[in-house]
Amino acid sequence: MKRHATWKMASAGVLLLLLLTAGGCRKKEPSRGVEGDAINLSALNEIENYKEILRKDPNNLQALIGIGNLYFDTRQDQLAIEHYRRALALDPRNVNVRTDMAVCYRRKGDPDKAIEELKKVISIDPRHSQSRYNLGVILIYDKKDLEGGVQAWEALLENIPDYPYRESLKAEITKMRTMIDSMKPKPK
Repeated sequence: MKRHATWKMASAGVLLLLLLTAGGCRKKEPSRGVEGDAINLSALNEIENYKEILRKDPNNLQALIGIGNLYFDTRQDQLAIEHYRRALALDPRNVNVRTDMAVCYRRKGDPDKAIEELKKVISIDPRHSQSRYNLGVILIYDKKDLEGGVQAWEALLENIPDYPYRESLKAEITKMRTMIDSMKPKPK
């Protein structure tokens, strides 16, 4: 019985990992990021351009976000976080920057800080679907809190009736609920 539950968890994990590939909030852009372990030259040039702008104007919000996004794309999470923090000091209600920063915290192995940031996003914008989705993923996979993750996804569907992936998320919630129920001790 335990193997069956483990198999269910593994198959649900594969599905969610596929959905997570777009973890951040930015629109899909051509890849500037990681090819193997090398950062491509275009991203390096863009980073240098942003650094020059920031040398002249350290509080340039668009440059802070732009360089943060490049660091995000190239998986330089600590540098992304540093620039996102500076951007948020200027624009604390920027939910997309805060959500991307949460992804960086998760990738660095700090799911608690990621959860904290995602909860801030939700308090600012209860209809921010990516933050609600990411919260569910982190609760389920990093914190092993199936119930909490399912509740985060149910809140997503409740607050965002036009969520474009509604049917697939409902199906995933149903699978997770079945898994949760199967893990409960059976009365004798």
